[in-house]
Amino acid sequence: LERRNFVHAGNILASQRLMRWQPGAHVGIGTNNTLYALEDGIVSTETFKVITKLPTGTVLYKTFINIVPNKQEGKFKLVGMF
Repeated sequence: LERRNFVHAGNILASQRLMRWQPGAHVGIGTNNTLYALEDGIVSTETFKVITKLPTGTVLYKTFINIVPNKQEGKFKLVGMF
């Protein structure tokens, strides 16, 4: 898993046994916790502090893997109007 790399739809981003990384925008998760890209685009990661009922002073972070999709180039086609 490397940030700022271009990936195609269906590429495996991370294979994991436990949930080390969470799926974010445009990322799917397989039955064995494998994360894969749903869109063509660039990989980005974000880490957030999670507030839980853990003992005082304990901090829990979650890392999300996102795909920033490419810009769509005028592929819109008007089929009909109501």
